[in-house]
Amino acid sequence: MIQGASSLPPMPLTYRFGRHLLDVPRRMLLTGAERRTVPEKLFRVLLLLLEANGQVVSRHAFFNEVWTDEEATLANLTQHIFLLRTLLGERAGQNSYIVTVPGRGYRLAGGVEKKAGLTMKGSCERCLTPLFDSGDAFICSYECTFCSACSAAMSHTCPNCGGELVKRPARGRAGEPPIS
Repeated sequence: MIQGASSLPPMPLTYRFGRHLLDVPRRMLLTGAERRTVPEKLFRVLLLLLEANGQVVSRHAFFNEVWTDEEATLANLTQHIFLLRTLLGERAGQNSYIVTVPGRGYRLAGGVEKKAGLTMKGSCERCLTPLFDSGDAFICSYECTFCSACSAAMSHTCPNCGGELVKRPARGRAGEPPIS
């Protein structure tokens, strides 16, 4: 997907899946307070799986998108899937994130949340307490959202990325022009 093309939707800046968050512009994988830069080919493999959102990504698609200017074999793909599973913390036979689809390719096991911009969440991610726009909500720089009680209980530190939780800004009132 080409960024900035007017007819295409913007590429998500982050993908959240399981306990992980992929920061696309920084090529950074965040898991709790741990931050890891993802090597180029592993990043491309992971991005293909995330963009497929649970659908099977064929071996052919991996070869066309990841190894664009070089020859690759099934052994290359298998090794990169192994390395990605290790990076995500999977253990042998677990397949909690990446599922092998025999004879076809690979897919993600769970759902993916894609974000291209600020999305005001309606409930606390920890206790599911409803949050309102006027709100008593706290967010980190990746927009993980928590109620004030949960934020305080976590010492105002996001459990997903390790970042600081700060009071979420209130949205403008209906009918008022946005601040420029």
